[in-house]
Amino acid sequence: MQNLQMERIAVLEKRQRLSLAVNVVLITLLVVAAGEFAREVHAQQKQDAKTLVLSELTIVDSHGVVRARLGGNLPDANKTTPRGSRIAGLLLYDETGQERGGYVTFEPGGNVGLTLDNKGVMAAEFLAGPDAGSAIRLHWADDAVELRVDEDGPSIHAVRRKKVAFHEPPVENPRSTVLCKELLKEKASLSMEQLLDACRARSSEAACQACFK
Repeated sequence: MQNLQMERIAVLEKRQRLSLAVNVVLITLLVVAAGEFAREVHAQQKQDAKTLVLSELTIVDSHGVVRARLGGNLPDANKTTPRGSRIAGLLLYDETGQERGGYVTFEPGGNVGLTLDNKGVMAAEFLAGPDAGSAIRLHWADDAVELRVDEDGPSIHAVRRKKVAFHEPPVENPRSTVLCKELLKEKASLSMEQLLDACRARSSEAACQACFK
């Protein structure tokens, strides 16, 4: 009887040692798995920390005035004057909060441009079209200078008091130019003076008169 009890005790002790060993192995595996998971999470967090996804980032100065905006759908320059285009990119503001320029894309036209503004008035533009063509424009009141190259060829153009002061080289076939074709589409909605002003901003007086004959 005593021997039977001793055998039972020995079996129970063996089972206990086996159970303990199994538990130790399981705990070890769990610790290793937890460590691997923690390392993966940490690595993912480090990777995510390199990428910041935002719709808009606004920078303010020490007085709380907005000095820069970086965004995918930027606001108009003011509440009363819409841009007429959706823009995305970077806008800069002076200490009064007045927009003074930016580096943006324009939609739906697809142009990209660097713009510099006086207070409330655009002063300089450097633009590139979506497929081809580029232009540099400088403005002051009713005067402007433009250096352009596009489908209609290269040109240097100057306007003084809304009148063409200089245009080279001469336009060979005015009515075949992209500018003339675009303006003729607006003939029903704009007056002749408005059409001529728009044409004179980019082409010679002779070419503008020939376009609307």
